[in-house]
Amino acid sequence: MNYMIAILPKMAGFLLLVLIGFTASRIGVIKKEAMPSISGFLLKIVLPALTISLIWENQTTFYTMARYGRMVIAQILMYFIMAAGGILGSRICHLSGTTSNVHRGCSVGGNYGFLVIPLIMTLFGDQGGNVYIPICSVIDTTLVWTLGFTLFTNGVGQKENPWKKIIMNPIFISIILGLCLTSFHIPVPDMIMNTIDSVGNTCYSWGLIYLGCSLGFMKLTNISKYRSILVLVFTKLLVIPLIVYFISHHFLTNVESMILMLISAAPSMTTSSMIAEQYHLDEEYASTAVVTTTLFCMFIIPLLFGLISL
Repeated sequence: MNYMIAILPKMAGFLLLVLIGFTASRIGVIKKEAMPSISGFLLKIVLPALTISLIWENQTTFYTMARYGRMVIAQILMYFIMAAGGILGSRICHLSGTTSNVHRGCSVGGNYGFLVIPLIMTLFGDQGGNVYIPICSVIDTTLVWTLGFTLFTNGVGQKENPWKKIIMNPIFISIILGLCLTSFHIPVPDMIMNTIDSVGNTCYSWGLIYLGCSLGFMKLTNISKYRSILVLVFTKLLVIPLIVYFISHHFLTNVESMILMLISAAPSMTTSSMIAEQYHLDEEYASTAVVTTTLFCMFIIPLLFGLISL
C-alpha cells in the first residue's frame, strides 16, 4: 500500500476539521472558557469510551497484551530516544532554566489521543492496526507522566508522585476495565456496548476540532521569537521519527514500525502549557511549541510517509 498517496486525502480531511475548530474559536462560536469542559469531556469520556470499544472489538486480553512484548519494548525505548533528542536540542540551542525543561518535556509528550489515534484508525484500521491503540495507550500514558513529567519538572519545586496521575488517568482506568471484561469473559449487553461505540467514534472529529480551537486561542505571533522551536520541530517531527522507523523496521512488522513513527511524530501535547503554568515554567515557550509542532505536523507527517516509501 502506498501510504503517501493514502495519507494525503486523510490529512486534507484532518486539516478541514482543524480549520472548522479554528474558525469556530475565532468567530466566537466556541468560547475560550468552554475549552476546559470540552477537553475534559474528550479525555474523561470520549477517549476512554473509544479505548473500551477497541479492546472489546478486537477482544484484546492481558494475554494478547503480553504477546505484543516486542512492540511494547520498542515503544518504551522510543521515548528515551525522544528524550535524548530533546536534551541534545536544548544544549545545541543553549537553553537554560525552565525554558530548557519545557523544550525537553515537549520532545517526549505527544498528542497521542487527538491526532495519533484518528490516524491509526484511518490508515491501519483495515490491517488490524486498531489492536495497537490500547496497547500503545498504556505505554504512552506511563512514559509521558513519568519520563516526560520528570523532564518538565527537573529541579523545579516540590515534586508530585507521577504514578498517582497514571493510575487515576481515565484512559488508563478504561484500559484496565476493558481488559478485565475481555480477559474474564464478562458479558456486556449490546445496548451498552453500542452506546460506548457511538461515544468513542466521536473522537475522530471532535479531537481534531478541539485542536483547531486550541490553535485559535493561542498566540501565533510568538513563533518567530524562538529559533529553538524550529530545532524542536526538526528533531521531534522529522529526524527522530525516521530514526525510530528505520531501527524498528528490522525487528517489527511494517505496520508496527509506522505506528511507532506516527507516535514519535505527534505534535507536543496540549497539556504542556498547563504543566508549564502549574509549575511556573516558561508557559509562553510551551504554548508556542504546541502551536508550531501542531501546524508543522500536518505537512511533515505526509512527508515522512513519502520518505520511507522511497
